Amino acid sequence: MLHYSIYMKGGRTMATHYWAVQGMTDPLVLPSTVADRCLRMAEKAHLQVLLWLSHQRMVWDATACGHALGMTPDECEQCLQFWLQQGVVTVADAPADSSVTAVSAARPAPVKPRVQEVLQYQQQHPHFADFLQHVSAIMGKAIGHADTATLLYLIDTVGLPENVLLQEIGYAVSIGKANMRYIEKLALDWADKELTTIEAVEEHIHQLERWQKAADRIEKLLQLPRPLNTPQSEMADRWLGVWGFSEAMIQKAAAIANENTGKFQPAYIDRILERWHAEGVDTPDKIPADGAYPRKKKGVQATNPEKSGLDTDSFDQQLQRYRPKFTSKGE
Repeated sequence: MLHYSIYMKGGRTMATHYWAVQGMTDPLVLPSTVADRCLRMAEKAHLQVLLWLSHQRMVWDATACGHALGMTPDECEQCLQFWLQQGVVTVADAPADSSVTAVSAARPAPVKPRVQEVLQYQQQHPHFADFLQHVSAIMGKAIGHADTATLLYLIDTVGLPENVLLQEIGYAVSIGKANMRYIEKLALDWADKELTTIEAVEEHIHQLERWQKAADRIEKLLQLPRPLNTPQSEMADRWLGVWGFSEAMIQKAAAIANENTGKFQPAYIDRILERWHAEGVDTPDKIPADGAYPRKKKGVQATNPEKSGLDTDSFDQQLQRYRPKFTSKGE
């Protein structure tokens, strides 16, 4: 339960909210990255799955998650993949019980070397100066003390080879993100994915470039108001490159998703196309009359879960049940 206090500021009535003491006996902990970077791109289901996972002490069970949230295990898995791709959670070592997966929160804030430690490292490793010159040439600017400390952290603490880091810096510059903050995030994310060799990084870069080309086509085809993010770009590549759907079929799936949800829902489109691909629906004339993903009627349980659609009505009803009540401080 939330309490709040009322005060005036600039002629406006403001309210400061805080958690009631009885609600803090078992608080949920989320990385600040969720609010700082992921809120705009995260969908409602993504956030619900993350909250459920935090409540479960980061132990993942797709079946239990689906039961708790009124979603299918596959839908829960897709939401977990979103957070894995964003670097908010990572997969820990496999537990003895293979039916569940332990996941860990994103790495803590880095402890970077101080100026004296950087100077000492440069004296002990003369080649580091050559490395910094290469970085400066790629980025087109001089490398300051703060950026030097970041690079040393990535090499000496994270363990990235210098040639791999140069390759990652070159990629960041090629996409117009020649700043050390982005380079550090990218390098840590790829290190978590075990992309620590020239070959692995090259393959991943080619994959990202392929995803981006597919995303550009989908953005133009569907006249989207903003660019697709990385998980959505991967979906676009799957629709066009892996499943080989025509633009007409993708437009049909997008229209069905928009009719059922009222907005552009890439994950919904992905499920429609996945079912069409599995059933050999590859031309508009083969699309079932129900669009392959009908909305279920309120209060009606699907008789075949494998062929049921996303029950957004039931989902919204569950959200209404758990909507927090706001009371005044005195109540």
